[in-house]
Amino acid sequence: MWNKSIRFLMVRVKVTRHRGFGFPVPVWVMGELMEALTDLAWVGERVISHVPLPRDEKARKNLSWIKACSPSGLMNVTHNIIKDLSRYKGLDIVDVEAGEVRVKISIK
Repeated sequence: MWNKSIRFLMVRVKVTRHRGFGFPVPVWVMGELMEALTDLAWVGERVISHVPLPRDEKARKNLSWIKACSPSGLMNVTHNIIKDLSRYKGLDIVDVEAGEVRVKISIK
């Protein structure tokens, strides 16, 4: 029997003059997704590190930031933040209103 409660990220989207909707996303699903994306980013880093920089300045800029910064490290940090935030129940993470659309993400 489970004694531990499952934490959910509640995602609610509301558009003015329309009915809103909400859906729960288990935190453990987000954790697994972030681990998978971290692994994919690591593979992408390894592949891109062997690609020579192009001569075109615009393309060089787009590729050089990947070689300077670690995308898999960024994904790992995001995963750790989600794990840390999942300890708090009733926390509003995002509450954004842009024009007619309102998005709210909280931990339940």
